[in-house]
Amino acid sequence: MRPLVTLIVVAGIYYFFFSDESGCDKYASKYSCTYVVDKANYDVYYWHGVYEGNPSDERRIGSTVGLRACREFAVDYSRRIREVWNDRSYICMLVKDGKNMEKHRLMF
Repeated sequence: MRPLVTLIVVAGIYYFFFSDESGCDKYASKYSCTYVVDKANYDVYYWHGVYEGNPSDERRIGSTVGLRACREFAVDYSRRIREVWNDRSYICMLVKDGKNMEKHRLMF
């Protein structure tokens, strides 16, 4: 009985601290902070009309792994199209198992 209890406790600790779905308060995510920041797949969306407030100008511009890469992709895109950068101009859509799960931006 003791080995079973130990196994359950170890599994619970692993799930809570190390699994992808252990939660991250900083990003209000059900996934771990490490997963959200460094490991998750993201579709990168760019809002061309952010200054005009027209949300219909938002479109998918690519895919990356990790929030830092997502933000850098959007910043590079804004340079290529010669648009003034605004942190509100992009959103990273976390994609898992082919489904859109959560929206994030890199927080410093």
